[in-house]
Amino acid sequence: MSTLTSKPTKDRLIETARELFLREGVPQTGINKVIAKADVARMTLYNNFASKADLVLAVFEREAALRRVAIQATQEDLDGPFERVLALFVVAEDVASQKGFRGCAFINLAIEAAAPDSALHALAQQHKAWITANIRVQLGDGVFSDTDVLADQIAVLWDGGIVGAYVHQSDRPLRSAREAAQTLMRAAAQ
Repeated sequence: MSTLTSKPTKDRLIETARELFLREGVPQTGINKVIAKADVARMTLYNNFASKADLVLAVFEREAALRRVAIQATQEDLDGPFERVLALFVVAEDVASQKGFRGCAFINLAIEAAAPDSALHALAQQHKAWITANIRVQLGDGVFSDTDVLADQIAVLWDGGIVGAYVHQSDRPLRSAREAAQTLMRAAAQ
């Protein structure tokens, strides 16, 4: 029995949809493709999720949790705010190096949801707010002037680096963004 089919059905659906949504995009991935790849009946999908939107929400909630864990694990044993903040870019480089990388999953979700008042757009906003809050926490107090502004600036660099990595199919934009973040932190150090 494969690993995928040995998991509970709901988890199998989420993992299958996650793979497809991240690789192909939400609008391009129909329910029929998800149920075929997960090897479940249509009714099984709808017994677990009321709609495709509910499945998408579950997938990206899981993706946000996975990203938070990856970021925190990378930052965990590092000393000092410079190293912990710059670790975000290491995580982004890891994601960008994966086969089928399509840019930031949450920027894509916000664009694909196309409704700023939707639950999917709100989830993308929450994830981005978490990234900025994480940067703010890693910057700490007393080392940098105006850490709120600095955290916002570094978050924009991080997003821009990820988008650039996809557009140019290169990790160079992420390296440039990391260097710019380091420059900003040096300039803001008190």
